[in-house]
Amino acid sequence: MIELLVFGLIVLSTVCLWLLIEQRKSWKFLIWFIPTLLILITSTYLTYTSLLGLPKVGVPEHGLYLKHHIDEPKWIYIWVLEKNNIPKSYQIIYSREKHNALEGVKTKANEGKFMIIRKAESTDMEETEKKEGGENSGFTIGGDVGFYEWDHTSDLPPKNNLEETK
Repeated sequence: MIELLVFGLIVLSTVCLWLLIEQRKSWKFLIWFIPTLLILITSTYLTYTSLLGLPKVGVPEHGLYLKHHIDEPKWIYIWVLEKNNIPKSYQIIYSREKHNALEGVKTKANEGKFMIIRKAESTDMEETEKKEGGENSGFTIGGDVGFYEWDHTSDLPPKNNLEETK
């Protein structure tokens, strides 16, 4: 599979270079060909890396924490359950603060708590502090993104709603 992709990229590169050499005097051709080629190459790279299952570089905005792996000098890998129960992996630049925060999240998750990642707003932080009696129960991994404990027993409606409406 990989050999076919490499062969296809070599053939595409050869054809594109040949076209650029042959059409170098036609500025109209070069104006549309070069940006189109750059967009094609970029989209091919992004599609290929997503097909391989490589992690997305960046911090997830929301989801349910599943697991993380720390490659200490360089990266932190996080697996998050996102919309429609689809797990996604993210790659974050390593820092000691993020490492410590994720160890706290792992401890809570091992205790059976559901840890949710979301963008923190100042009002959310104030509400969390008020609920916890002035003590913040979240872990921040940089910027305004943090993990928070989710109490599914109080946040979800009871399952016997049909019996109550009758």
